[in-house]
Amino acid sequence: KNLQPSAANARSMKAIPQNRTRLASETSRPTVFDPLLITVYLALVVFGMIAVYSATIALAFETGDPFIYLRKNAMNIAIALVAMLITSQIPIYLLRKFSWLLLICGAVLLALVLIPSLGVEVNGSTRWMRISGFVFQPSEFAELMFLIFAADFLAKRQHGLNSIVQDVLPIVAVYLVFAVLLLMEPDFGSAVVLGAVLMLMLYLNGLRVPHIALFASMATVALVVLIVTNPYRVARVMSFLNPWEDPYDSGFQLVQSLIALGRGEWLGVGLGTSVQKLFYLPYAGSDFLLAVIGEELGFVGICTVIMLFLVLIWKVFQVSWSAAAAGDFFSKNLAQAIAVLIAISAVINMGVNMGSLPTKGLTLPFMSEGGTSLVAYSIAIGLVISINRESQRPAER
Repeated sequence: KNLQPSAANARSMKAIPQNRTRLASETSRPTVFDPLLITVYLALVVFGMIAVYSATIALAFETGDPFIYLRKNAMNIAIALVAMLITSQIPIYLLRKFSWLLLICGAVLLALVLIPSLGVEVNGSTRWMRISGFVFQPSEFAELMFLIFAADFLAKRQHGLNSIVQDVLPIVAVYLVFAVLLLMEPDFGSAVVLGAVLMLMLYLNGLRVPHIALFASMATVALVVLIVTNPYRVARVMSFLNPWEDPYDSGFQLVQSLIALGRGEWLGVGLGTSVQKLFYLPYAGSDFLLAVIGEELGFVGICTVIMLFLVLIWKVFQVSWSAAAAGDFFSKNLAQAIAVLIAISAVINMGVNMGSLPTKGLTLPFMSEGGTSLVAYSIAIGLVISINRESQRPAER
């Protein structure tokens, strides 16, 4: 009789499982947004908006409207934020389910650019497409679509790339199709970036170093052949090696960029007071935005940009590690691919501005003027947010 619980004790004992269930659901509730990831992303976007406004102010006054480029950039940022938020709500399993369809869509977009009625030629390259008055660069989205397919392809081989013929050559063949379409535009820079990202994805998924060295050697030979067979690319390489030999023609961009960085010294000449942006430095708001930042904010400003990118890339890699710990190898591969894509694109743009790499038409991610690039990279961040949310649900699964 003493072992029989009282009515009050019975009611409290019945409440224990319910309280445990409620506590478990509260503690396992996934975080929608990573605070540091979002903060760094927004810092780069806002920093870029201010820098672009400063870099394009002279061009804006030429049009009679000093805020024309600021309004365009603000509209692009608004579209990018909406795209990021929408993408962050997409379930990751849907991306993997339709990775083949996304791959086909990416190839079709690159092919449509080559149609004269759709493609828009700028400076001898047909990289843009016009639809209903909107002009965008399909290669920015095609890169992401290819990386989604590559992440799925490698996730199916999570136990190792044991056979070169079955596990590596198929994805390399798919890349070559994309590379040929990019080179037909021509978009040499995007083809190089996509190939470098794929190479690092293969390495991170266990491809042995001798095989990496073999593929890297073959890629180097292909790059050399593509350069020496095109007089325009040869001229770019020669101007990179000695831009002061022809500072008013082939070496003009790099020379003006180096002058801007030299004027900035440690702390810069002051925000908005750049001289090189006054019709000296070409593409001051896009390809050579970092040079304007270096002139106005100096070495400290450039180090700030670099630190923001390092933190962002580190956070994306953290998300990939969380996905791997949750057993989601597709999400792990995709997050790693996005981190590597951002890192390589940023390094190439910075290297071009500082004279460490030949001049190439690649923008600085999240910061440079250009709506397509900003929207594409924001979509990539949205995918990372979705991966981060899904990786926090192993207990629920």
